[in-house]
Amino acid sequence: MDNIRKDWELFTTIAEEQNITKAAHKLFLSQPALSYKLNQIEKQFDEPLFIRTTKGVILTETGELYYNYAKEMIRFNQEFHDKLDNKKSTISGTLHLGASSIFADYELPSILEGFTKHYPNVKLALETGLSPRIAHLYSNNEIHVGIIRGNHQPAGEKIHIYDDPICLVTSKYCDRTHLEQVPQIRYNTDASLYSIADDWWNENYSIPPNQSIKIDTMATTRRFIQKNLGWSILPLTGLASYAKDLYIEKLYWKNGQPIVRETNLYVSPHGLERKAVKAFVEYIKEYITNRNAQI
Repeated sequence: MDNIRKDWELFTTIAEEQNITKAAHKLFLSQPALSYKLNQIEKQFDEPLFIRTTKGVILTETGELYYNYAKEMIRFNQEFHDKLDNKKSTISGTLHLGASSIFADYELPSILEGFTKHYPNVKLALETGLSPRIAHLYSNNEIHVGIIRGNHQPAGEKIHIYDDPICLVTSKYCDRTHLEQVPQIRYNTDASLYSIADDWWNENYSIPPNQSIKIDTMATTRRFIQKNLGWSILPLTGLASYAKDLYIEKLYWKNGQPIVRETNLYVSPHGLERKAVKAFVEYIKEYITNRNAQI
């Protein structure tokens, strides 16, 4: 490709200078060397491309056709390399991202708002849902990056985002001294959260909880609690705006350790080979640093 481009440049320079000596000087070549190269180009056409005169050279009809062609090809070649260089420096492609519902609800919108402003050429393909589903999509290579809560451990690089405190949540009017008599409200979430809730309950109570209310979302659960219809074990994420209306108590194990639920980002090695994925991972790392600085 480089040799062809050089032929185009040699030929168009001769045509524009209309003099081999002047063209050779401009191209930093000797006149015999340039004449030899021109002869090699003309052999491809089996006819001359220039008419030699005592004053210089003039394009033949075929020479004019080749000159116009060479000029266009030089332009196309330059445009191609400009676009190629731009592509190398531009972050683009599709980011296939999966995130747990609660993270998607409370954290992800602000993250993606900033990310898409930084990388407007990246296309976003997003899946949200319970963490087991996101882990499944990630393990099946249906998404490049998975933001997963709980004790799921898929393969790939793990980046810890934060620990979410697990809380006992009741209304302001709930009798917490007799919690075993108050209905526990369970909602549709990752089973690992209720494994934590059950372990905490068993550490503190000798009888099973009153599990009489089952609800599909955390939002509905909060509304039921506000109306003093029961209590629940909920992650702290999503509770900040309800602090005035609810009693929220961070829970601890008997040994004094806080009860938390991890939120982690998982990315596979082949995923990091994609510019959009690598850019998102770096953006999340910066988000984590800024988040920790504010705590």
